[in-house]
Amino acid sequence: MTASTAALLEDALRRVAGPDAQPASMIVDYAAAEAVSTHRAWIERSTRSLVFAQAEARTEDGNLVATAAAVFRRVTQG
Repeated sequence: MTASTAALLEDALRRVAGPDAQPASMIVDYAAAEAVSTHRAWIERSTRSLVFAQAEARTEDGNLVATAAAVFRRVTQG
């Protein structure tokens, strides 16, 4: 289950960071081995070249399953 939780959080982080952002690092911390019901991701802060994003996954009851933090590097298509 942890691999699917990590993949779910990575996908959410990539979506929130945007199409011009490439992952530089990602850390996942697991709190429980339960089924994920909901997840959300948000941008903590952003600069011209970096995006710092956070995500969390929770059970149906609202218990925390995992959190993730990632740094993305903005790339320009040229």
